[in-house]
Amino acid sequence: MDPVELRMSSFIAPEQFPYETTTGWTYDSGNYAETMRVAMELAGYDDLRREQAEKRARGELMGIGVAFFTEGVGAGPRKHMDILGLAMNDGADLRVHPSGKAVVSISAQTQGQGHETTFAQIVAEELGIPPEDVEVRHGDTDKSPYGLGTYGSRSTPVSGAAVAVVSRKVRDKARLIAATMLETRPEDLAWEKGRWYVKGDPEKGALIEDIAVRAYSGEAMPAGMEGGLDAQVIYDPPNLTYPYGAYIAVVDIDPDTAQVTVRRFIAVDDCGVRINPMIVDGQIHGGLAEGIGIALMEVITFDEEGNCLNSSFMDYLIPTALECPDFELGETVTPCPHHPLGAKGVGESPNVGSPPAIVNAIIDALHETHGVDHVDMPCTPARVWAAMQGRPEPPQ
Repeated sequence: MDPVELRMSSFIAPEQFPYETTTGWTYDSGNYAETMRVAMELAGYDDLRREQAEKRARGELMGIGVAFFTEGVGAGPRKHMDILGLAMNDGADLRVHPSGKAVVSISAQTQGQGHETTFAQIVAEELGIPPEDVEVRHGDTDKSPYGLGTYGSRSTPVSGAAVAVVSRKVRDKARLIAATMLETRPEDLAWEKGRWYVKGDPEKGALIEDIAVRAYSGEAMPAGMEGGLDAQVIYDPPNLTYPYGAYIAVVDIDPDTAQVTVRRFIAVDDCGVRINPMIVDGQIHGGLAEGIGIALMEVITFDEEGNCLNSSFMDYLIPTALECPDFELGETVTPCPHHPLGAKGVGESPNVGSPPAIVNAIIDALHETHGVDHVDMPCTPARVWAAMQGRPEPPQ
């Protein structure tokens, strides 16, 4: 059976979501078959199979590897997990100053993922202020709110959700202040990006910047409300989020040296709503490159006395641009139903899907001609050559 056909026959159908697994986790949403179809279309899957048949007839070794994954990310739900008795929730504090500029403090620490951009965009979208007017503070446990940090692709699912929720709390507070300013009831106001206005009279409204000025002025505030335009939250996610993807790798194997070359890599990810597509694509590119290293070259070995033989980058191989093809990315969007923005997280997804796609491609190239049905990662030339000869795996 073709590997795509096998997966298509096994997928959870869209109408089965939310889907409770036998291990007790509940997948939130998905359309797995559609994501696989997009990957096949981008790859030109049928044409690849025809090309493979032609190359096999000439004695060339070409493999097509398929992988489909679902990943549970967004560690945080209090009902599911904690660390040493500490809830894995994340906090966010947001303050809009009289200048109309905002400062949001988060408990997640950026490691190059672009939190400063993504979280500023969330605040900007929710409040209608320019993202360049939003300062994102992080990395100082004396000043940042409570949270469990950055790992497990949890930044957007947990901290990003906290930022969205705290922005909406500030927006709700701004509504009460705007009602006082406009001499009307809060329920008579409607929101459009950046301002509250009177229903039925759009010309009568108050910009978020004007509301911020009022919040810090000496003028009357709504009964029982203190001055300032700020809010704090600790976000307890109702569930993990479950990004998924369909990956197709095309490899060529040198029959004389057993060197594996990844010629094409097609990655279609569904991480729900994408806040910043460029940052998402950048994360996927990095993860796919890491996957090539995991699948083909990264190994730590020791001599008989326990000395590490590759303890520096002088003798530990990592992929470079020379080993990576031009990645071909696609997307489907299945919003997470319980996340405030519909986002699911993506940071580790390419690490999950890329190694099996590459190893499956190697097996696909060698199974029919050499009877190979398994090669341990990393698939170094020595290991692939031994598999091609039907020999035990050589020492690394």
